[in-house]
Amino acid sequence: MTSKLLVYFVVSLLICLTTGYQISQFQQKKDHYGLIKDPQQENNGEAFFNQRFILVDDYFNEKSEVDEGKQVELVTSSGIDLEALQKLDLSQKNHTIFLYTGGPGPIEEFYKNSGYVLELAKYYGALVFFVEHRFYGESLPFGESSFDESYLPYLSVDQVTADYMYLIYFYKYALGISDAQIITFGSFYAGSLASYMRFKYPDHITGALASGAPLRMADEFETRSTYWETVTSIFKGGSEDGDKVVALVESGFDTLHELSTWSPRSQGYAQITTLMNTCEPVNDSNYQDLLKIIRNSFAQLALLNYPFPANGFPANTVKVASGIVYDAPRDVDALHDVVAFYYGTDKDDCIDIEDPIINCADPTGCYNGTRGVAWDFQLCWEYLPEIGSSIDNSMFANLPWTKEDLDAYCGSLFSGLPEGGRYQWFKINYWGSKVFSASNVIWTNGQLDPWFGTGIITNSSTPYLNTLSAIPGASHGLDLMTPVEGDGMGKYREMELELIGQILDGTFPSS
Repeated sequence: MTSKLLVYFVVSLLICLTTGYQISQFQQKKDHYGLIKDPQQENNGEAFFNQRFILVDDYFNEKSEVDEGKQVELVTSSGIDLEALQKLDLSQKNHTIFLYTGGPGPIEEFYKNSGYVLELAKYYGALVFFVEHRFYGESLPFGESSFDESYLPYLSVDQVTADYMYLIYFYKYALGISDAQIITFGSFYAGSLASYMRFKYPDHITGALASGAPLRMADEFETRSTYWETVTSIFKGGSEDGDKVVALVESGFDTLHELSTWSPRSQGYAQITTLMNTCEPVNDSNYQDLLKIIRNSFAQLALLNYPFPANGFPANTVKVASGIVYDAPRDVDALHDVVAFYYGTDKDDCIDIEDPIINCADPTGCYNGTRGVAWDFQLCWEYLPEIGSSIDNSMFANLPWTKEDLDAYCGSLFSGLPEGGRYQWFKINYWGSKVFSASNVIWTNGQLDPWFGTGIITNSSTPYLNTLSAIPGASHGLDLMTPVEGDGMGKYREMELELIGQILDGTFPSS
């Protein structure tokens, strides 16, 4: 590393530490496993890109020895002098860093949805980094050309985990706290990354707390079909009339199926067009799209099913949607009205079959723009989600999504990808679902998370791990979100706090 780069890193850090939370940038390697040269640098050195991160230092202090029951006294370090800190003898001190391993999106989203990480930082006096995932937000290794197919291979979990380790390793030494213990955090895919960091860098990463991490999908491929089954279960338990709601949804899909098989088919599709009030006439080419729009509206409402208003939706979206289904005059009206609720349109408005983004590698929902391109590439190259719905085990229509379907889609989008991608890579390189030799990892799984069936469940035969395997009432990532009175997560968050403490003091798991 040149002295010029070192100055850049230190200046960037000083800005953060003197002003508190803000978006900062770190000069990250474009390639950790080869050598991409930058012809504009002296000596034709390595090429770097600006990786964004959020640093929260408000609670950073030496780990306090606190008597049981005594309130922790927080010491803010805003305004800390980096040069003075580096001169201190910190070799015998205890320091803690929390690292949130960002997922597929701008890092601000993960920061705003992870308030409990900051609560834990208050308790343990931790320095907190939220680091943006390469190829998302504004952390683009190759600028506007990042999504050219020739550069997309640099979007891999191997590169991402190396990014996080390289950044946090640098700052440990830049701050003079090489002794710092590091706990990684993340929700869903970011939770998988938090786990992989502990697996891959156990000498540097002390432990991890991963909420709803779908690690079993890596090699237990049958778990992927549980997604739609779990969404159905969430609606079945979402109201007093849950069984009737599920039956009405099933009946609505049955009605559409019967109409789609009429002869001549054009008459059946005309009936569907009228009943579902679609903006475009339903036909052979868009009928499956209509079914996906309906199905995914229910699925997304299950993901947004929080006990408080969030993302523009009211509290308890499943209960609200269930009331819409139950109050609809006909089963098909129920399907239309739930779609209108999800998309924020009036019940009398038509459903635009062509407008919603519905074609992507992830059948549970798609992203727009370059974010969608990046996530598609990751799924086609490494994750391979075969998540089709079936009326046999859910309330939804038969909409298969097989490996063959995925290969066909991915081949049409990325001509240079080999068929099947790196189908076994996570099983080979990140243990798949056989993670029970890991240590100091806390996996939490909410029973109201549609991805519940893909998480890690441990038992007494796994002495080095501890999980909150099935948290009642917990929806997608709820335990890591900002605590809200009445959200039901109080005692579980207390357990997480205690387990983090055990990891830090070396007593995890408790006897």
